[in-house]
Amino acid sequence: MILSSEIKPGERIREDLLAEKFGISRTPVREAVNQLVQNGFIVNVKRKGLYCVKFSEEELLDLIELRMSLESLSFDKCIERAADKDIQELKEIVYDFNEKYGRITANMGPDGIGKEISKLHNEYDVRFHVSIANVSNSSKLIKYITEVENLLLISRQRIYRKESGRDIIALSWKQHEQIVEAIEARDKSTAVDILGQHLKLMRDTQIETNESDA
Repeated sequence: MILSSEIKPGERIREDLLAEKFGISRTPVREAVNQLVQNGFIVNVKRKGLYCVKFSEEELLDLIELRMSLESLSFDKCIERAADKDIQELKEIVYDFNEKYGRITANMGPDGIGKEISKLHNEYDVRFHVSIANVSNSSKLIKYITEVENLLLISRQRIYRKESGRDIIALSWKQHEQIVEAIEARDKSTAVDILGQHLKLMRDTQIETNESDA
């Protein structure tokens, strides 16, 4: 619910209402909430209660810089170690996204964008970047990239619901295609350049969205 923006950043979270919504007791809800607190998705404010995390500009910048550092390391290892099956997996992620995205947008107006597109993009974007990290065979690197990607999804949800959301998604996946082509060609210079453009796009749009929501 947090990653789909049903619960918005800064919104209060009540265990009793969640239990009622899902038709379960409060015990499993409390366990799930505690796990989300540990993972940084929920904050427990003393004498106020539980809230969905809302990052300050400084916190968001820290997360973005961390993501860029982790992704660069992951990318270097992928270019060096990627086997044919790894490259094929990345190609399939890009193909599957484009095929599903095309089906959804075929029934929308030129400016339409909604929860379904946002959810699809975020699901496949995380899969793409984690798949690159998987090539490293570093469990720590994979864990950290997955955690940072998921934390940044909280603010990214609002990016893709803006009027420019579809343009950002289209450019992002064009860059994904170019990244795969560069990895396959073992062209490290081009791959690093495209990755830099891709991460800059995500950084700039996240900062802009965070400022407009402040």
